[in-house]
Amino acid sequence: MANQINFDGLTVDQLYETFTEKEIHPSDAAVLVSSWIYENIGRTRRVFNFVESFPSVEPGCQPAPFNRTFHHADWVDGEDVVQAGQTTGELGFNERFHRIEADIDELAARIAKSFTCMAAMRLSLRRLLDEIRAEINRLHETTYDTRVSAPVNFDRIPNYMGVLDFGQYMGTTRFLDKNVSVWQTKNGTLVLPAVETMGVDVVIGPKLKNAAYFHRFVIETPEVRERFKEQVPLEELLELFGDVQVADGRTVRDVLKVLPAKSSYANLATMISEVGEREAAIVRTTMGAHSAISAALGIEGELETVTDADVAKLNAVPSRARTALTKAGINTVGELAKAEPDTIMRILDEQGVRAEIGDAAEWTAFANTLTNLR
Repeated sequence: MANQINFDGLTVDQLYETFTEKEIHPSDAAVLVSSWIYENIGRTRRVFNFVESFPSVEPGCQPAPFNRTFHHADWVDGEDVVQAGQTTGELGFNERFHRIEADIDELAARIAKSFTCMAAMRLSLRRLLDEIRAEINRLHETTYDTRVSAPVNFDRIPNYMGVLDFGQYMGTTRFLDKNVSVWQTKNGTLVLPAVETMGVDVVIGPKLKNAAYFHRFVIETPEVRERFKEQVPLEELLELFGDVQVADGRTVRDVLKVLPAKSSYANLATMISEVGEREAAIVRTTMGAHSAISAALGIEGELETVTDADVAKLNAVPSRARTALTKAGINTVGELAKAEPDTIMRILDEQGVRAEIGDAAEWTAFANTLTNLR
């Protein structure tokens, strides 16, 4: 459109597409673009619309009517004969119990689906709240300084396209009661709203978590371990379990997209390790990610020291669990990566910290992925 804001030949729509092409979620991309525009242009009339969809009714989450298959016909003492098999006029114990089993299995599947739908709804609701928070912060900024009595006039939009390169992340701090991120770019030092980017949230957000979520899925799903005791062809695994959801609401197919289509692995542990190595390789080529990880983990110097980073800085692990691990002698990210989930559970049990075996599997796999950031 002719009346769209143009940044050195790039429209707002193209700017938005630039972020989404980097696999940033559409909701996060909208927050980042709007924050960037406001920071560089100033005051303008805004119209707020949600990017994250949140339908009032989700067709896939509406269960069909439940039809009970077991209907008990009362027996009469002295007349009815107890029997196992089915005959004319009598189902027998075997058929009766099989129908009860079928009803219980159907109810269990419906309950599991309900929890899956609730998890997806929670994820969408969180993104909606993030959008609202960003809009409230911008409104607060608009009304904060009432000394500005006239709109800002300018001859042309300044060219700050260097910000798309992110540059070097210097850290997050407080400025005028706001969280801001500081970046060193080719255009100089920029101070931007502390919104999530590809690098800033990499050690506490969803980035680098595919191996962790897949490891958790494997630990919590005995059918997978039973089926793939040795060789693990990716195509076969996806055919059997590809549509099963993992902890964050995505499917197994989603978290394994990083693997080559025709690949095969000696065992599940090798596959998990390969996912982590490929994730780390992607982040190593992401501008700004290295500095952000160093800052978040308190690393001095280059990323090859990530193995020695203090595990207490790893916010993906709950604080009580980190304390317990430190008391047990697991002080670094590298030591956590080498620990077995069973060992982690034993430590937590001894320290009185509640956790599931899936939690331990997720933490160790995530730590292992981080150690590949060299």
